[in-house]
This record gives sequence, structure tokens and C-alpha cells, in this order.
Amino acid sequence: MSHTSTKRRANGEASEQKRPTGKLVGLDIGYGHTKIAMHDGTRHLFPSAVAAIPPSTVEQYGAPVADDEVVVEEIRCIVGHRAIAHPDRFDNLHSVWWILPQYRALLQQAAKVVPPQSVVVTGLPLQAYVASQARELVKNLVKSILKAKRVFVAPQGVGAYYYAYGQSDSLKENQKIAIVDIGTRTTECIAMAGRENLPTHSAGLELGVSDLYHTVARELSEKLERQVDPYEVEGVIRREREIRAQGRGYDPQAIDNRVSHLAAARAQDIRHRLVGLWGERAPEFELVVFCGGGAHLLFPFLKTYREGAVLLPEAQFANALGFLDIAAMMAPEELIHDAPETHDSGSPALPQGAEAVAG
Repeated sequence: MSHTSTKRRANGEASEQKRPTGKLVGLDIGYGHTKIAMHDGTRHLFPSAVAAIPPSTVEQYGAPVADDEVVVEEIRCIVGHRAIAHPDRFDNLHSVWWILPQYRALLQQAAKVVPPQSVVVTGLPLQAYVASQARELVKNLVKSILKAKRVFVAPQGVGAYYYAYGQSDSLKENQKIAIVDIGTRTTECIAMAGRENLPTHSAGLELGVSDLYHTVARELSEKLERQVDPYEVEGVIRREREIRAQGRGYDPQAIDNRVSHLAAARAQDIRHRLVGLWGERAPEFELVVFCGGGAHLLFPFLKTYREGAVLLPEAQFANALGFLDIAAMMAPEELIHDAPETHDSGSPALPQGAEAVAG
């Protein structure tokens, strides 16, 4: 199974009438970033940052609305990079954020690149997934806003399991695999044995990396006498941007050192929980896999938990790519045979208890 294509398409490149229909889509709306993977190899990634902005009078004169703007409940919003550091940016870090306007704004932005009548698989943190009301709400929102044919909601981390399984030539379906999905707000510890989730060995932890970035952003805001957004700190760590004040860039190594110090302490918190859940070095499991947007930051401090622990090469996209594989198993008739994306027919069956919304 190959997921090597990184082709991107600009938002709004084609009208909905010209877009194809019936694609398979893996949609991972994270607290930090939104990831979209489609079976033709197309991928999209943007920050899950949403800011409310006032109505503009230029709209009265036919000026085009920007590609990163949506309207939710009559609130005009910008989504993605331009919302970072905006004074009216919404805070995503709510335990029930999928009922809030910013979640719908992210879906509306995703709808600009996801063709209508697609089969969409998305996810929820494990603590939310166990509540049927949360699953139904998210399924219905995704179906309505994306005009999807079918929607399936899986626990975060289960998607990464399907991706990891497809990437390995040595794993067998009945072997136990432990997934540690480190995200912005949560860390999902998912234990799988073939198609079966092991609930007594799975847990959702409110231990992500967001508060590390928030801490450093708060410290820098005081030092630089300007408001620093946590996304700016993360951008420095990812070597995607620099933090500037008074026309000068702030030393990125100082930010690295401070974040690294906080990351070491957070990794110890997570390791302690892993030992309580799976025991020291997880002896029952064939493989321990780390993934998620926060995995690159914490894995150097966590890899000693288990000899041979693996950091997935597609750590941030792992859930979206695994959701895509689940979509292929749900609706194989939707596959375009000449597409560059292929799916491993030996992948494990769908998770038990799968429910979908059909159009």
C-alpha cells in the first residue's frame, strides 16, 4: 500500500459543478490541524484555526470572498493560516468542540476540496467516541456539510492502526498492536488485535502538546511585549516560520530548548500512563507504534518505553490515511482502478460495531 503522493490543489480551484464525485476520503479534524487524504493521492493540510471577522462592506460591490473564508450561523470566519494570531481566533481546546461553530467552519473549508457524494471516514477522540450521541452528531454534520454519500466515524488511533498494518509486511491479523496517537489536546492509547479493539487496554488521555506551546507562547508574549500565538511556537519547532518582534527574529534555539524541556516532562507523564495501561515495555504486544502531530516532539523521550518502538513516517497523516483505507473497505465499488493509490487487500476487516450514514 502506497501513500507517497503529496499533490495539493488550491482551495476554490474548480467549481463544485466541475469537481468529480464519489471519491473515498479520510478526514482527520484535529484540535491542531485538519488533514484530508483522498484515494487519488491528493492531500490537504491546514491549521484548525478559525477566527470570527466582521462583515465587510466590499461584499456589497461584488468583491470575491477569500478562499479561506466561510460563513457559519451568519458569522463570517477565516480558516487556517490567516486565523493564526488573529485577536478573535476561537479556542479549539474544548472537550465537546465538535458542537461549536469553529468545528463547522473547518468542515465547510474541507467541503471546498472534498467532492460531493464521497464516502468519508472521520474520527473522534476515544473518550467522545464511546458516547453514541457524539458519533451521531458528527456523522450527521459531516454528511450534511460535505454532501457525503456515506460517513463512518472511528476512534482516533484506529485509523493509524489500519495505516500501520498496511505499511508492514510482517504483521499478522491476530497480533496485538498498541498505538500511541499523540495529538494537540489528547493522546489516544489504542490496543488492537486484528479487527477487535481491546477496550480494557485502550484509553483516551488529556495529555497532548497544546499546553506546552501555550506555556511558551505566554512567556514570549510577556518578553516580546506582543501577543504570541501557540501556533507560532509550533511553527518554529517545525521550522516553518519564525517569531518576530520589533522587526527582529527571536532566537529559534532558545524556543527549541524551552519546548524540549517541557516535552521531556510531558513524555514522562505519558510514559507513566502507558506503564499503568500496558505494563512496563508492553510485553503482550507485538508492536508499539507512535503517531500523531505531537509524536515527533515527544518520541525522542518515549522511544525507550519499548525496544523497537516505531514512529510512523507519516505520523501526522496516519489517521487520515488509515481512515482512507477503512473507506476503501467500506465502499470498494468507489475505487478508481487507474488511480495511483492502491489498497492492500490483506488489510484486517472493519472494526466491529461499524455504523455509517447512507444517503
